[in-house]
Amino acid sequence: MGLDNGIYVKSNRRNLTREDMPQGIVFPFDEDYNGIEILYWRKNWGLRNAVMNHFGWRSSSVDQYYFNIETPSQVLKFIEIIASFLDEERWEDEGNSIWSYKEERPNLIQNIINLALIHAFMRENPDVYLVFYDSY
Repeated sequence: MGLDNGIYVKSNRRNLTREDMPQGIVFPFDEDYNGIEILYWRKNWGLRNAVMNHFGWRSSSVDQYYFNIETPSQVLKFIEIIASFLDEERWEDEGNSIWSYKEERPNLIQNIINLALIHAFMRENPDVYLVFYDSY
């Protein structure tokens, strides 16, 4: 489980576009499919498990799983979890990834920047929420 993980930005009142997003977000892909994706990991099982365990999310028997992040405080916790994996020793001990610390560190830093920007955006836009996906 958890080969691919990411976060989409959604709204319960409007159809958001990339132009609506805060300036400075670096999108992981050129195109969006299920929403505006601002975070992506591949084969980072330790980080995935830390997130899933903290939020109490459980996978089911479906191939794709979605979990809502509805408050700015949940985004801050997400940032805290990612930041904890910037510690090289933790990454080596608990990262459980095919990527080395050196390879994944820039991605983790960009994830934190994107989440910090979206955190402020969510505070100003209460209709905005995030969806974390955990693919098989």
